Amino acid sequence: MALQGGHRFAVDMDDVFLHGVYAMGVEQAMDYDEKSGRRSPAKDKITGELVWTVTVMDRDPDARAKEVKVKVTGPYCPVLPGEIAPGTGLHACAFEGLTVTPYIVDGPVGRRSKLGYSFRATKVIAQGKAPAATSSGRGGGQAPSGGSGDGKAA
Repeated sequence: MALQGGHRFAVDMDDVFLHGVYAMGVEQAMDYDEKSGRRSPAKDKITGELVWTVTVMDRDPDARAKEVKVKVTGPYCPVLPGEIAPGTGLHACAFEGLTVTPYIVDGPVGRRSKLGYSFRATKVIAQGKAPAATSSGRGGGQAPSGGSGDGKAA
């Protein structure tokens, strides 16, 4: 079979988040080495690029899980667009190169397992804005991080 476990299915932002999302923060994803007990910056297994975790709030009033994490790959920490209103900490954004990987979430003993989803993207952009064309294909949502990773696990 051509599809293996961990396959990333390309999806449209509108198909996953019909009502859009508000980004609430970004942090550098970290890997944990059980042998040494050390943490290190996570790298994407396919591209080798650094991984950043963007925590978003799904604006769908009927969404079961309001808070969702989207992992964004890139050499720099994604820059969120401006806040929707000063002091709210909410940033209306969208994702480019969005993929979903379904997986099984084991339920408690005696209960059914359920389906979970892991989301990844290549870029964060302002909601409703077309991406800027660049020669690297990574313009308009990335900037040098300047050490913004806070060392928390993803």
